Amino acid sequence: MTTVARALELAEAGQLRSVSALQDLVRIRSLTGEEGEGAAHVASMLRGIGAEVELAEPDIARMFELFPAVAQYPTHWQHDLILPYSELPTLAALRESGLEPVLNYRGRPNVTGMLRGSGGGRSLVINGHIDTVTVEPADRWTFDPFGAEIRDGKMYGRGTSDMKGGLNAALMALSFIREAGIRLRGDVIVQCVVNEEHAGNGTLDLVCRGSRADAAIVLEPTSNTISVSHPGGLYWQITVPGVPRSPGARWQGATLDGVSAIEKLPALIAALLALETRFNAVAASPDGQPPFSLVMGKIAGGHYETVTAGELLLKGGAYFAPEVGTVGEVMQAFRDAVRSANETDPQLRAGPARLEFLHHDDSTDQPGDIEIARVLGHVLHSRGGDGRPHRGHFCCDMRHLVNQGGMPAVIFGPGTIAQAHKPDEYIPVDDYLQAISHLIAFICTWCDGEPGSARPAPSRDISA
Repeated sequence: MTTVARALELAEAGQLRSVSALQDLVRIRSLTGEEGEGAAHVASMLRGIGAEVELAEPDIARMFELFPAVAQYPTHWQHDLILPYSELPTLAALRESGLEPVLNYRGRPNVTGMLRGSGGGRSLVINGHIDTVTVEPADRWTFDPFGAEIRDGKMYGRGTSDMKGGLNAALMALSFIREAGIRLRGDVIVQCVVNEEHAGNGTLDLVCRGSRADAAIVLEPTSNTISVSHPGGLYWQITVPGVPRSPGARWQGATLDGVSAIEKLPALIAALLALETRFNAVAASPDGQPPFSLVMGKIAGGHYETVTAGELLLKGGAYFAPEVGTVGEVMQAFRDAVRSANETDPQLRAGPARLEFLHHDDSTDQPGDIEIARVLGHVLHSRGGDGRPHRGHFCCDMRHLVNQGGMPAVIFGPGTIAQAHKPDEYIPVDDYLQAISHLIAFICTWCDGEPGSARPAPSRDISA
């Protein structure tokens, strides 16, 4: 029996142990901003498999110095996206805001675990985030968000799919590889990062620190398939001004004096929808899905039913495929759309609506035949899985590894993004266990091969 076969045999025999280990991780509350206990748990697991472990809080100043176009403000689930910006976030604006007491990384360390190889093989970064979004609305859960209860083959709990399932699958895969007596030729660098949600600064910090390998795998939920690209994203808000007046004062003779901010909203909505239509008409997405998706998610304004609204706030988001343009170009298109709406409306021209951003992600675009995708695709195909490279449909930290770090990377992990950020989030237990075995086979294949020695996967096409 080969040592790889022995590791796979150990994984099969240790399924209950693997499930229990994921339950332990899910039961640790590690909401964004409160990742410390989860990070300590992962550090302990890494030490248990012989890794050299380092814990370090992200360096905000360094990120803004090296990558000012993509660095973000720290976020916290209780103080999420509370510092808007018109152009780009800046360190000076953070310091002037008075919000540093809640927007910081104190007690929120990244964990890096180095498993050094014997030499001559390909190195690998394995990246996953420990933070999860809030459990709100808590009253919509029928399972304990931190109970890790298993029912009908599904484990329920916040972070099961997004993405403690993927992170723990990699830790268990490395455990079984070690227990089988395998000494990999290439180094494995496990990155357990904070603040992936609504920032991405954990991974960006490790890029700033020079954490590199021949390629990387990001363990976001893909139902154990391969993604080689993902869209960019924007969170935005528009503040619409009005002139508050009661019904008796709305008109001054024949002159309209009281203008509700609500009356001005249709022009701005029309401008944003026209932007979506224009992007989807010009840019063609290879998988047939429209490359630009606009969401208007929240609206608030006014203070009394019988007074014209003095201000209104519209918030939303957008995802855009790489074909649409860079994140900077898309942000500028939003600015142009709002400016045009202001210029064509007399009231908005006198008192213009104000566009601000709350978060921005750059997209990632790679060919389907990059070496790591071919190797992982061959492994999955040989094990009866889907070895084709796909286009990803959600933003994630792969952008920093590829765009800022210069590493080819893939997204691969158990669970589904459809379960992310929702009540009663779950992961299929079989999906998680299969990922452990897939990762054992892949890690051994990748790290024991030399750069450029990848065997082709069944298909190099980017499929839908």
